[in-house]
Amino acid sequence: MRVKVTSPSNSRLKIARALHSRSGILKHGLFLMEGPRFVYDYLRREKPEWIFISDKAAQLPCAAAEKAMSYDIEVLELPEDLFTGISNTETLQGIVAVCPLPSIDIDSILRKGIYLLLDGISDPGNMGTIIRSAVAFGCNAVIAGKGCCCPFAPKVTRAAAGLNSVVPIVFDIDLAAFMRINEDGMEFIGAEASGEDVDRFNRGDGCLGLVIGSEAHGISEEVGKQLNGTVAIPMTENVESLNAAVSASILLYLFGCRG
Repeated sequence: MRVKVTSPSNSRLKIARALHSRSGILKHGLFLMEGPRFVYDYLRREKPEWIFISDKAAQLPCAAAEKAMSYDIEVLELPEDLFTGISNTETLQGIVAVCPLPSIDIDSILRKGIYLLLDGISDPGNMGTIIRSAVAFGCNAVIAGKGCCCPFAPKVTRAAAGLNSVVPIVFDIDLAAFMRINEDGMEFIGAEASGEDVDRFNRGDGCLGLVIGSEAHGISEEVGKQLNGTVAIPMTENVESLNAAVSASILLYLFGCRG
C-alpha cells in the first residue's frame, strides 16, 4: 500500500527524524537505511517496518518501493521538503527504509572464527568501513565498546553499504569486562604499531578476538591489559600509522580469508 503524507507532524515522520541519534535508535528499536540499492539488498534479507519515498523519486527508488509493496510493506510518499528532513545525504536518494534494530544476545553468538572488538571507534565513516570489511572477510561478530559511535547511525549505515544488518553487532559493551569473562578461551590480539610483525604471527585454531583501538589514542589501557598479544602491519618508513578502518580491513583479510 502506498499512502501520501503531507503533514510534518505525522507520527512516523517524527520517529524517522529521531533515528538520526543514538538515543532515538535505542528508544524506538529502529534504524534508517537510505538509497535504492541498499533498500533492495535489505529486502532480500529482511523486512522493513515501513518505507518513505519522495514524490520526486527517480526510477530506481520507485522500483524499490514497488518491490517493498509486493511484500506488503507500507510505503509513505512524501513531498520533497518533508523527505529532505529525514534524509542524511547531500544528494537525495529518493527512498528511506525504517528497519528494525537487530536484537543480538552476545552470549548466543558462537565462539568461533574471528570476533572484532572496537575500542573507541568514534568516526562513523571508519565504523561503517570496518563493518563492511567484517562482512566481506567472514567476521563472526562485531562488538563495539562504550565510547564508540552507534553502529546503526545513518552515516555508519551508508559507509557500511547497509551491511550492518548482516553481521551480528552488539554495542555499548564494557570490552574489558567481556574479555575478562573468557570461559571459551578466546585469544585477544590487538592491532598496535609496536606489535609483532603480523607475517610472523601464528594464529591458532581457536576463536580470535581482534581488537582495534580508537583513531586518536589506540587501544585503551584497561582493554590493553586483557590482550594476549599485539600485531603490527609492516609498512615503509614513509608511513607512521594506518587509519583504523584500513588496519582492521587488512588484518581481517589476513586472519579471515587466509588465517
